[in-house]
Amino acid sequence: MADAREVLEMMREVARIRISMLRDGVTFYESDKRSYYLQEYEDKLRQIERLIRQFSIRLVSPSSEESEQKELPPP
Repeated sequence: MADAREVLEMMREVARIRISMLRDGVTFYESDKRSYYLQEYEDKLRQIERLIRQFSIRLVSPSSEESEQKELPPP
């Protein structure tokens, strides 16, 4: 699962760079296509960030925290 998260983080970085380039006008596209691709990249970035959050939530499950607390002796 860690590999999948690393891939998503790399995809997030690429999307951020591409969004930055489109906003700065570093492209050969006309303005209408540039706007379209900018919107598409922003949508994909939101999806990627949602998936990263889901992986983060799955990595820390409440049942594992409860079992660790039960195994520890009282202070």
